[in-house]
Amino acid sequence: MKKIWILLIPVLILSCIQQEDEDIVAQVNDDKLTIEEFKANFSGDEWENLTKEEKHEFVQDWIRLTLLSQEADKFGISELPRIKSRIETAAKSVKSNTLLAQKLSEIKISEDDLFNYYKLHKSKFRKSHKEYKVQRIFIKDESKLGEARDEIKNSSFAEAAKKYSEESEGKNGGYLGFISQKTTNKNIWNALKSLQKHRYKTIETNQGYYILRYYDTRTVYEEKTFLEVSDSIRKVVLEDRKEEVFNNLIEELKKKSEISISI
Repeated sequence: MKKIWILLIPVLILSCIQQEDEDIVAQVNDDKLTIEEFKANFSGDEWENLTKEEKHEFVQDWIRLTLLSQEADKFGISELPRIKSRIETAAKSVKSNTLLAQKLSEIKISEDDLFNYYKLHKSKFRKSHKEYKVQRIFIKDESKLGEARDEIKNSSFAEAAKKYSEESEGKNGGYLGFISQKTTNKNIWNALKSLQKHRYKTIETNQGYYILRYYDTRTVYEEKTFLEVSDSIRKVVLEDRKEEVFNNLIEELKKKSEISISI
């Protein structure tokens, strides 16, 4: 039985050495970069999405950094008081950020949280659009356009609409009231945008010809729907919750710690 153990021990030692070598990604003198240390520099998703080239570049950066750090140690730079202080601060920063990241990752935001925020801050989520107060004349036959335009020049737009327009609004002088982009033909809307107030323009459509003018505009405001703003609300609520978690954590730690300030 003892002979068997004597044979097995070298095999186990060799296996451990091979395993250790497999875990080492890079080595500069006595400094080693293991696969676990390598992965620790990235989140899970970042690691999964790293390309071979990006991994290679990170290793090269690590090698350059390690070479410079080792050279700094040779000159005793690491022992300088101000450098020691900066190293300690950097270490605290890494530990603090890791703790915060862990705490913040526990934050959960429900649809109810988002909707409650939406209800309380509806006035923040508004959109606006322009509307034109329009007067128009509709004519199917192109040959009548000249007569209608002459009537506008010699009399008025309203009289021309009453006399030549082939839609019901013509009886009232062609007045349509305010119209929006949602309810208006694209060509007509574009024509209105290019018009000067009180001027008129003829537009051809599949139905016939429109002589258009507008004599007033207004800006209409309306609340955005919850679905339109839920993504942006999520970002706001998440940032608010992060700040709340951070402040509560600091206050909790202060209460159970002894703190003195001499400056």
